[in-house]
Amino acid sequence: MNTQEAAKLLAVAAGFDNRRPDDLATAAWLELLGDFTYDQCRTAIVAHYRDPATRHQYLTAAHVLDRVEAGARTKTADVETDVRSAKARGIVPADWPRRQPLDPEAAYRLQAARERDRQESIRYTTGAIEAGA
Repeated sequence: MNTQEAAKLLAVAAGFDNRRPDDLATAAWLELLGDFTYDQCRTAIVAHYRDPATRHQYLTAAHVLDRVEAGARTKTADVETDVRSAKARGIVPADWPRRQPLDPEAAYRLQAARERDRQESIRYTTGAIEAGA
């Protein structure tokens, strides 16, 4: 992605949340998101505002990065693992093809579910250790 595309991303975001893009914000977004394509990032922005869990949160470049990275799992084994996990969590329908990558919104939801599971595991482990001490 280049500077003009980063500025266009901020314009897309401004269409949703009335932010006022400037050169500093453009440079920061380019620094964080420059390794990805404009289309990947634009898709992530739109998904953020379509997702009931995030649509009321002010969009940051970190939100875009999280969604783009969640959608970047393209190796066959990763795709199959993600599809299996997303089916088990009810994120995608049971008939989703096992080798079809998750759409960005589903990938983001799966990543968020995995993070919740990780946090719960940490709390459980910490509580079990404290209870046994």
